[in-house]
Amino acid sequence: MNNRITSINSEIVLNVTRMLILLAKFNNQKSVKITLDKIMLYDFYMKYPSVMVDQDKEELKIDFSDYYSFYHWKPDRELYHQFLRYLVSKKLISRVISSNEFCYIISDAGLEVVNSLNSSYAQTLVETADYIKKNISRLSDSKIESEIINKSFKNRRLQIEGKLYG
Repeated sequence: MNNRITSINSEIVLNVTRMLILLAKFNNQKSVKITLDKIMLYDFYMKYPSVMVDQDKEELKIDFSDYYSFYHWKPDRELYHQFLRYLVSKKLISRVISSNEFCYIISDAGLEVVNSLNSSYAQTLVETADYIKKNISRLSDSKIESEIINKSFKNRRLQIEGKLYG
């Protein structure tokens, strides 16, 4: 029972860490409204950077979860709502209404948490968030979703062709 609780807590920490870093990257940027849908789309990049960002590498190395990432391209909205409610309750983010949509912004306390992260995993997330801000945030939601589908299924073709190493 204790291992299960630890596993659940670890999963919560990983998910909210990705969301905080993502929201920190878009802090004070009014041109991009970070809605639940945007968070779910961008989080796929954050969760699977070797699938979504590292596609240009000659020899692509992915792990088991990356290989099967296509099963997760349509995430559980309620689970994301739970993570966002958790972050709001801890006052790390706030939910605001902008142009008749609920949007999420990071608070000063959330920025402090992000700035205190110094692991290699956090650095990878920051680099991925930079990539999203620079290359993905200008795309429409439907274009992003199409990219997710194409890149996640591309792994299966690469495996068949022998160009994917795990």
